[in-house]
Amino acid sequence: MYKILGGDGKEYGPVTAEQIRQWVRENRLNGQSMAQGADSTDWKPLSAFPEFAPLFAASSSPPPIPTGVAPVAATTSPVSRPQVPTYLVPAILCTLFCCLPFGVPAIVYAAQVSSKLSAGDVPGAQTASKNARTWCWVAFGVGVVWTIIVALVMGATFAKVGPQQRWF
Repeated sequence: MYKILGGDGKEYGPVTAEQIRQWVRENRLNGQSMAQGADSTDWKPLSAFPEFAPLFAASSSPPPIPTGVAPVAATTSPVSRPQVPTYLVPAILCTLFCCLPFGVPAIVYAAQVSSKLSAGDVPGAQTASKNARTWCWVAFGVGVVWTIIVALVMGATFAKVGPQQRWF
């Protein structure tokens, strides 16, 4: 696992060696991009790592950049995170208005999405997002069924009470 120093000065990672190779193929990183190995505290160019040196040995200079286009590594972060919905607002609303016992897990999973994305765990964030959505729907469904049952019981109770009967 490696950390990459982006063009914006921020650290990104940990990322795998295969992900770094992919970014090099996409011209998002080059031999001068600074990286740090998992067992090191020193930052050095990617071309200085033996496992990445063959990627840069074919050409001593970086590939030509199309006219009018800045290198991606110099302008944006090398790690693009997908947009993963948190479902936090629906989870809170389902907890408050539908079904508290099934809304709480929805809130817990929804809260995990952002923290997992911050840690770089995109698959974990997607799983937490899916679980939050599932628990939101469960809480909503149980809330709707419960409301229908209560309405039917109340309707049956009021139907038994005739116009001449009083409640008090």
